[in-house]
Amino acid sequence: MNSPSLYLHPDRDACANELAQVLAGRLRADLQDGGRARLLLAGGQSPAPLLQRLAGETLDWSRVELSPTDERWVAVDDAASNLQLLRTALPQARLLDPRQGQTPEEAAQAWGERLAGWLPLSAVLLGMGEDGHIASLFPGMPGLASALAGDAAPAVLVGTAPVAPQLRLSANLALLRRSGWLGLLVFGSAKRELLEAVLADRPQTRRLPVHALVRQAGSRLQIHWAP
Repeated sequence: MNSPSLYLHPDRDACANELAQVLAGRLRADLQDGGRARLLLAGGQSPAPLLQRLAGETLDWSRVELSPTDERWVAVDDAASNLQLLRTALPQARLLDPRQGQTPEEAAQAWGERLAGWLPLSAVLLGMGEDGHIASLFPGMPGLASALAGDAAPAVLVGTAPVAPQLRLSANLALLRRSGWLGLLVFGSAKRELLEAVLADRPQTRRLPVHALVRQAGSRLQIHWAP
């Protein structure tokens, strides 16, 4: 397997600055000649400095379509909503709300169909938890094997998190991999230790979602780490 590229940054500000430039470059490439750029971004607190810098990039944001990699099944204005985070940080982009139905199952089906029309994506930036989850694909959750299957069709699924709010919507790994650029943003020593174990293919990591990402994406994956 060709290994992912691992970028070690001296601090989180430097990481955010470089990633903002990388992502802006990918978006500009797809915006040339009147095209559209489409990207999925992780939620949570880790991407916040990156989003602030990305918002300052000179782009035709009216042609940038954006959605989260995953979403909590909460109201759109709830503080836990990933879309709310993106709306606050990048209000100039065209946002696609994952809540495309009255029930989680209806929303997953409809959001998945909308995202399928975006493929291939311009860029996808994921985060990772200390348990090795990516997006809302958590170790041990029901349906995880099919969500990580390398031969699955791109889709959105209803997932279950071990912490509240437990009900989630998430792109599956097949959808997340269908992008021109694929990145993983990781902060802290504990997550670096886990990543090194995954990159070394240690047996205890082989059931983790991030392990499936690394093995399937290979050299297409850029991992950006800062203390």
